[in-house]
Amino acid sequence: MKALLYITLFFCVFSCKETDKTQELEIEKEVISSQITKSDIANLKYAQFLLDSKTRNSQEFWQKYAELDDVVLRVNQADLSFFKENHEVLIAFIKDLIETIPEEINTPLINARLLALETQMLKLEGVVNLSNPEKKEVLLVVKDFLTAFSNLNLQINKKIEKESQNIVKPY
Repeated sequence: MKALLYITLFFCVFSCKETDKTQELEIEKEVISSQITKSDIANLKYAQFLLDSKTRNSQEFWQKYAELDDVVLRVNQADLSFFKENHEVLIAFIKDLIETIPEEINTPLINARLLALETQMLKLEGVVNLSNPEKKEVLLVVKDFLTAFSNLNLQINKKIEKESQNIVKPY
């Protein structure tokens, strides 16, 4: 009877340690799978529009746009640190971005693209600050953010292109 008790106790002790090891392995796999790499972001499929060189070369174009462009470059390098536990700075950045828009491109269409970009920035911040975000979900939100930025560039390019056309209207 004592032998049966010892065998049962021995079995319980060793079986508990094995489940702890498997749980540790699962946690390590989750941490590894949630890390975003530069190649993951490079593999995202979206229409990427760059700002026209005429606009980009302008010295006084839009200071906050240059900072936004830097944030996008860091996201393309898989550096999401700007969005991690930085809510007040992000809100101030978005507010400054919207308030300092140059008059020559301050149109409802561009303001709509800025609003979409703001939404995607806040969504990306929310997903990045989750305790255990899924890699697939983070990549989807990063793609949406990059698409919103690309659409802003496209709209600015269209505005500049339309203004540069000299269409003579007959009287």
